[in-house]
Amino acid sequence: MDDAEANILASLGRVRLWDLAAVEGLPSDSYKICVSALTQSLAQYSAAIIELPPADGALLRSGLDSARLFFHQRGYSSGEAVGSDDAHEWCKTSGYYADPQVWLEMYDYRPGITVTEPNGVTELPPSGLPDIFSMLGKVAREVLDAISFSLNLRSGKFMELLDNLPLRSKEVSSSVLSACCHSRPSLEGAQQHSVASQDDGDGHLLLFSDQDHQIDKTLLTLAKSNRSGLYIKDMHGRWILVDGDLGPNDIVIYPGLALYQETAGYVNPAVHKTQVGNLQGCIFGRCSLVFKLMPRSVARMSSSDMRADDHGIDGQFEVPIPANDFMQTKHSANQLFSKNNEAMPYAEQEGKLAVSHRNMLLSLQDNIKVVHNNVYDTLIAPISSRSHISHYSPYLEPVLAISGTYCH
Repeated sequence: MDDAEANILASLGRVRLWDLAAVEGLPSDSYKICVSALTQSLAQYSAAIIELPPADGALLRSGLDSARLFFHQRGYSSGEAVGSDDAHEWCKTSGYYADPQVWLEMYDYRPGITVTEPNGVTELPPSGLPDIFSMLGKVAREVLDAISFSLNLRSGKFMELLDNLPLRSKEVSSSVLSACCHSRPSLEGAQQHSVASQDDGDGHLLLFSDQDHQIDKTLLTLAKSNRSGLYIKDMHGRWILVDGDLGPNDIVIYPGLALYQETAGYVNPAVHKTQVGNLQGCIFGRCSLVFKLMPRSVARMSSSDMRADDHGIDGQFEVPIPANDFMQTKHSANQLFSKNNEAMPYAEQEGKLAVSHRNMLLSLQDNIKVVHNNVYDTLIAPISSRSHISHYSPYLEPVLAISGTYCH
């Protein structure tokens, strides 16, 4: 990792989960600072790091060990199931899948579905997935609440999109927890791989799937791996290794297309890719646990709350759309970002979001000693990802560092 990457990772938003817990009454200064650090990081890097309580971190590490042994003992044959590209199956995937072209195996855990093997025997998953699913689902919901606070929306605004808590009788979860394994040696000779290469700047060749513009159709994605290799494109178009400096209880979180749609483009989805190959001497590959918080299929996605709060809404978000239709629609990364990357006048983007964020930070003026006017101007700019892309200032980095002293 070079110095530039190290500096970026140091300024990537890091927030302790318990500091994001909402309580009755007025928000504390520490809560407002942590929400600001989270949303600034999502706007600048399309990702943030959440520190979990030690017990939850231990549960994740145990789950990673279980996933590693599951894939190692399972073996692979060319007759194994290959993941379907059928968009109609987006909320039905479960059990074991493999895609040798990108060196990937995965096991999807989806509450409400009992997975059976071809002989009719119940398939045994990696251990601990139900507990991990429950824990990460709670984390994702708390982060969504923090995002709704930053947008000055009513608390629980996104909850109507989510599954019942808990699921009702015969319901199947829309959200899914995937145990993944990249680059296991048994897959390397399966067939010709579809990969692309990139120089890391230090003379090392990195290998990636040629699907280098992956965007999850989620509200939020949470990921934890036993080896680094997750890259996300920041607002300047640079690929950033976001899991290269994670603590034992840290997890990466990034937004998806469903949140982009529901917030009328104010929270951009993360464009990401995963390093494959280059795991010399590793017989287990790179294992990860990925939780995807999805809208329930019968939900209706609408930006009406954003409009009601006087946020500027583009025409493409005006018409409500059923979540099931949205999830089955193909979305092009170029179409999504071609408009957002255009510079927009500040006045066009400054709405009630800017005012609420301004008031939140004004209340912290006595606690955060900001002397330079440029720094303060950056603090009170709108959180909207589109505005920050056009008006990002290098003075933001010390502000993020100040926030980190409260949230880390």
